[in-house]
Amino acid sequence: MSITSLLEQKMLPLAEKISSNIYLTALKNAFIALIPFLIVGSFFLLLTNFPISGYNEFMTSLLGKGTLDKLNYGINASYGLMTLLVIISFSKELVEKLNLSQSAAILPVAIFFLMLPGSVTTESGDIVAGAYALLDFSSESMFLGIIVTVVTIKLMALLENKAFTIKMPASVPPEIARSFKSLVPILVVLLFWIIIKVLFENTHFGTPGKFINVVLQQPLLYLGNSIFSQLIAEMMISLFWFFGIHGDSIVSSVMGPIWQTLSAQNLAQTQAGLAATNIITQQFRDVYLIAGGTGFTGALLISIFMVAKSTRLKQLAKLASPAAIFNINEPVIFGLPIVLNPLMLIPFLITPIVLCTVTYAVIALGWVPPTSGISIPWTTPIFISGFLTTGISGVILQAVNLVIATAIYTPFVRILDKQYLHEENRVDSLTAEVQTQQ
Repeated sequence: MSITSLLEQKMLPLAEKISSNIYLTALKNAFIALIPFLIVGSFFLLLTNFPISGYNEFMTSLLGKGTLDKLNYGINASYGLMTLLVIISFSKELVEKLNLSQSAAILPVAIFFLMLPGSVTTESGDIVAGAYALLDFSSESMFLGIIVTVVTIKLMALLENKAFTIKMPASVPPEIARSFKSLVPILVVLLFWIIIKVLFENTHFGTPGKFINVVLQQPLLYLGNSIFSQLIAEMMISLFWFFGIHGDSIVSSVMGPIWQTLSAQNLAQTQAGLAATNIITQQFRDVYLIAGGTGFTGALLISIFMVAKSTRLKQLAKLASPAAIFNINEPVIFGLPIVLNPLMLIPFLITPIVLCTVTYAVIALGWVPPTSGISIPWTTPIFISGFLTTGISGVILQAVNLVIATAIYTPFVRILDKQYLHEENRVDSLTAEVQTQQ
């Protein structure tokens, strides 16, 4: 059995299982719905922390002391409420997919508030009851929010589908009947979570959120912030694309929440005037590993422009370049093709792995700072994205990665170009022979 057949046998069922999972798909869509909020929040952060030396001092002298700090309100209304926004969007997605009552979409928000401590400790050590800290709604509570949403919606679906509902007479308006349908399920689910909260209050954790943070969130974030997990993710993305499956979509369904949480932690540090500490973030990948599209295929196009002689490759490069500027590379993946092309799989697989290793090492050595957490669209062109998230040093690292990726792709482009050129010459010869015979 060939390697391609073996990979196809293992990868396709896995991709199908992930893409058909309602909860992973809904979570991915929930984070996509969050993109406008994150970009707007990043805009406010950029205005308060523009990556140019002396910017803050200049703006303070121009606008007055404390004016820039007012822009933090915009950050608090986006990144500060990140978990709450995810719960709302995630619940809505699941309710639509599972065809549940609209009341079911509201319940996870209420349960999330129930699971929070419900008190705030002041700087002097006083405990203020009946209060919530803004930190409770940020990425710090992301895993609690996701778990609460999944369990709550699952229980609601179970109870509603098992007819644990109040059925109203036919004369009752449909809107009211639907509301009463969810009454008993909501009561049962609420009692379930109250019991959970009381049980945790009698442990040293105190709250379910603290338990999830210690047992699940911190270990997952630690693993997600490692070079090894990122290398595996990049390899899986490339392999999925090789079979024509949207690898970014599949892998982001699993890794997206971790990357976004790590990004949000960097953003909070940047906002506080501290140095960002997480190397692996959503922007780590978007800025340094996908210039021109997944596999850093912008470098592949540069290689084609540099060495290709075949008409097919030249035409492809001209057609694919405008989209590649904005990191869209489907024309390359399906037009070159990379899909089911064992020759091009090699650089398509190797390039992200090499760039991931180089980028991680450079940041770990302190030559380039980690990304600031500023969320930019993944379609932001190379160099602009590097400057916005890390400053000039980020632009330089992108340029180095571009050179490395181009060097990796060029030998394989030469081989493919030679093959296509031979095919074109053969077709030209056959065409000339037919014309001569006529």
